[in-house]
Amino acid sequence: MQDLTAAGLGLDYGTVALVAARDEWRDLGAALAEQMAEVLGDRAVAVEHVGSTAIPGLLAKPILDLAAGAPDEPDPDVVRASLDGAGWEYRGDAADEGGLVFVLETRPRHRVAHLHVVRHEGRQWRGYLAFRDLLLREPSARASYESVKRSMHAAFPSDPRTYTAGKRRVVESILRGEWRTTRQP
Repeated sequence: MQDLTAAGLGLDYGTVALVAARDEWRDLGAALAEQMAEVLGDRAVAVEHVGSTAIPGLLAKPILDLAAGAPDEPDPDVVRASLDGAGWEYRGDAADEGGLVFVLETRPRHRVAHLHVVRHEGRQWRGYLAFRDLLLREPSARASYESVKRSMHAAFPSDPRTYTAGKRRVVESILRGEWRTTRQP
């Protein structure tokens, strides 16, 4: 697989940077998802590239986000045993805000990918895929999301937690279809 850093991916902890997602990131995300499906084996029904880097042209933090759908409630110790050898670091259970979170770094404190292990066909899994697919097909939803990302970035350029929390509320409203009410005629 192509070096992820050479493709412009990667972000230091404690910073928020937004760049237009490159077409190649979608391909790299799909390739990494396929690789993680092999690594996880029967611990994942499917692995998908989700998040802004899966949407070419959308402003995105330069970090690939993957979702792995576990057949049952994911066991941190079992999943961790599979991923440790592949270079992924366990960052904890984010529960309803992201499942089991793993990070791939190219150097200390410089991440290039996140892996969220959640229950396949559970609420989180469905939400990840529904949001990605909505952004791919609805330019006005994409524009609404990007506008909020710009605002959150301007307000919180060195506070990734607050930036992400602000986006989460918008993601939920977009999934409820509320972006349609803000369209201009």
